[in-house]
Amino acid sequence: MRSTRLAAAAAIAMLALGSAAGAQNKGALQKFTRADFERALTEAGATIKTPEEPSEHIDFTFEDGVIADGLLLACEDEATQKNCLGSSLLATFSPQDGATPEQIQDAINTYNYRENFGRAYLDPEGTISVRMYIIADGGITRENYARQIGLWFNSVLDFFGYLYTDEEASAEDTKAS
Repeated sequence: MRSTRLAAAAAIAMLALGSAAGAQNKGALQKFTRADFERALTEAGATIKTPEEPSEHIDFTFEDGVIADGLLLACEDEATQKNCLGSSLLATFSPQDGATPEQIQDAINTYNYRENFGRAYLDPEGTISVRMYIIADGGITRENYARQIGLWFNSVLDFFGYLYTDEEASAEDTKAS
């Protein structure tokens, strides 16, 4: 009898937890749209540039005029950018005048070792980039989506300190991809 009561209490507790988790996840995005992405960028503090021609890329600026690029990924409908499973954020950098390949690689390695939001790399064409992916798998709240983008913004700003050794490093040293 006691074990039956314990089992019933456990079942009620599980239902309550399941209901709470379901309620918490109810407002979560399960897939992204362009409107969701642009809203999260804006809530994180970005200014979206209006394209001259329609583009799948979203060009935006954030703190100190840093220029970056956003892109939705794995969309059920690529043309309308609806029901997408991921979003990509990308900022690219020009090397400091006189920087050696070893200095650039050291900056990238140090950034990747110390920072959590974004990965820096040197692509095959020699472009220095910091990228981050955010996925909707399992759901993500709008607040968390915008917060992760904001954390990436801060991480990109930190990259200046790794890549540029002089104190005059500025956002003007970046370009959109």
